[in-house]
Amino acid sequence: MIFPSTIIISSDPNLISEEINRLCQKLENIISLNNPDVFNIGVLSGWGIDTIRAINSFLSKKPISHQNKIVLIQDAQNLLTEAQNALLKNLEEPGVNNYIILTADNSSSLLPTIISRCKIIKIKSSPSVSKDLLKITGNIFSDLSASEKIAQNKNDVLPFLQGQLALFQKKLSKDPSKKNSRQIQKIIKAISMIKSNVDPKSALDYVILT
Repeated sequence: MIFPSTIIISSDPNLISEEINRLCQKLENIISLNNPDVFNIGVLSGWGIDTIRAINSFLSKKPISHQNKIVLIQDAQNLLTEAQNALLKNLEEPGVNNYIILTADNSSSLLPTIISRCKIIKIKSSPSVSKDLLKITGNIFSDLSASEKIAQNKNDVLPFLQGQLALFQKKLSKDPSKKNSRQIQKIIKAISMIKSNVDPKSALDYVILT
């Protein structure tokens, strides 16, 4: 049975993708930019309240190519509180044959009211301690060295960048400098590149070399 509203929680984006695909296969649907029956929220759309409000219009229409419609909210931990509050009604009553899938690397940033309305799927992954210790510093020599180590396994690049994004977002709240802001913009762009099937090593080099 597929619940109308589901949160997939994992620090491993590959495991999240596998679970999304598993759910979609059961629904006989597919996550694709060209699928008119999927509303995709993430880096490209942003996580603001206006984007969340647009869900109402999407869910109110009948499916075009499938028996159901899917709203996918990637990295839901980035949703602002007002956006989460705007989402509550949809999670509770998405409508017949409508499904909402959220993904998050943790649940600490999600409101309890969001969590209580969803089925929770937690997927654990083996931590990579050595990778976790590597950081983007702004020093091109040390960053290139870190890049070489991370890119030995391309599946490590996206989790690393997501971790760096969270780190710089915290730094920006303490030090709202242009340097930190530019670094966040570059990391977001690199994450978007990977999710658009750009080679992960190229996306990582973009952050370090631009």
